[in-house]
Parts: sequence; C-alpha cells; structure tokens
Amino acid sequence: MATLQSGSQGTDVKVLQQDLQLLGYTITVDGDYGNGTQTVVEQFQKDNGLTADGIDGPETQAALNNLVAGIVQGIDISHLNGPVNYNTLSSDGISYVFCKASQGTGFTDPQFQTNYKELTGLDIMMAPYHFFEFENAPAQAQADNFFKCNVDFTKQGILPAVVDIEWQSSDALNQYIIDNQAACVQLISDWLTIVATQTGKTPIIYTNANFWHDYLGNPSGFGQYPLWIAAYQKNPPPIPPGWADYTFWQFSGSGGISSVSGQVDRDRFNGSLDDLKKLAGVGI
Repeated sequence: MATLQSGSQGTDVKVLQQDLQLLGYTITVDGDYGNGTQTVVEQFQKDNGLTADGIDGPETQAALNNLVAGIVQGIDISHLNGPVNYNTLSSDGISYVFCKASQGTGFTDPQFQTNYKELTGLDIMMAPYHFFEFENAPAQAQADNFFKCNVDFTKQGILPAVVDIEWQSSDALNQYIIDNQAACVQLISDWLTIVATQTGKTPIIYTNANFWHDYLGNPSGFGQYPLWIAAYQKNPPPIPPGWADYTFWQFSGSGGISSVSGQVDRDRFNGSLDDLKKLAGVGI
C-alpha cells in the first residue's frame, strides 16, 4: 500500500479508516484523508509509540496491520441499511453477517430473503436475528414468526439464531418490561428453549449490559447462551452477570465499510476464524 497522507483519496484510504474504526477509533469512512483522519492517525501513532506525524507510512501501516490481523470482523444489517455489495464483503474483511429476520409476532424483514440468498451463496457466514417484543407477544408466536423465514440451520455456514433483547420503540413498552419483569424474563427463556429445540443449535443473545440490568434485573440462568454484547466504545465491553465473556461485540452502531452504502453496525468475534467456523458448522 502506498503512503497515505492529507489529501489522499480512494479505496486505500477507506481501508485505513475501516481498520482504525475496528480498533475503536472514532472516524468517518469516506475515502477522504482530511483533517479528521489525520488527527486519528496521529492519535494511533501516539498510542503505539510511533512518530506522530499523521502520515500513514510503512511503520504505521505495519503496526496497524499487526493489530487488525487477528480480529474476525462482522456486520449486522436489516432493511434499514443501504444497498449491500455482497461480492466485496470478503475484501472488506467481513467473515460473518447478522441479518434481521423478524420482529415480534408478525413482522418479517423485507430484505431478509435477499440477504439470506446472497450470503449463503458466498463464503460468508450468516446468522438470522429476531427482535424480541414483550407485550402481547407470546414466545411461541414469536418463534413461529421467526421460523416463517425458513432458514435451514443444517446448512454449513449458518450461525445459531439470535434473539435481540433491547429497548423497545416507546417508553410505555419499556416501562411494561420493568413492571412485568419476571414474566418478561420467562418469555425470553421460553423463546430460547423453543428455538434451540427446533434448530438444534444453542441461540445467541444480543443485548446491552445497561438494558439487561435496568430493565430485566440481571436475571440468572442465561449464561449457557453465547453473548453478543452492544457497547460502542474503544475498551472491551462490560459483561452482564452470568457470563464469563462475550462471544460477539457490536463495537459501533455508526460504522462504515466500502461494501455497504451508508452507516452499518460493526462487530468483532471473540475467537479465531476457526472457532467461528465451528460455531457455524463449517467443516463438520
């Protein structure tokens, strides 16, 4: 890669910006090496004992590549994202994609079937996720809605199902969770049991440590489910009680990669690529 500096533009600059974002730096991925990118490069250089000149030369590139090399990257998408160039995801370093499949008892994501078809035709692992609702939303009805998406969990490359447990669309619905905490925790447990039985895979729980504590009261009995934690920060995320560590970390809710138009959530897997392949049944 050529030396990059203020005024540089293009794909190489986007790759640099994506890598810095992956390491937790706040930076816009736009392919323009402006003042903002220069400032972040200077900070990266200071953090790693390099000459802080704001120029992405061979030493800076080597340090950056060394830190990024072992990180297994992913994104999560829904119909709310812009167009996806599926064929370039691998060149963006993406190994897996979480795709919204369903929500509550009746909504299915209109982009899911396209995402599912395109990704399963590539060497990209994928996981469908269900956005969980709590009021007037029985666990079986929510599971049935999720299963209507017709994901074949026996196929290699399909990660376990995900249940997205987070803030609802209104304060009233969030207050409902607090007022009916025990019943809501039981709903989650029931959904997980139903989906694990039908798919033959242990589902993944997506949540945020603050939501898990403030609205659900840090319930016990969920530590056997892989944890996908949302925490938009540079340092490793806080882990709710019951889990020893995270399996996935959504580290940015406003990230950017060349393959997706507009902003996209970005994720890190806590393990090697071989570990991820085992979770997705690749090679079995």
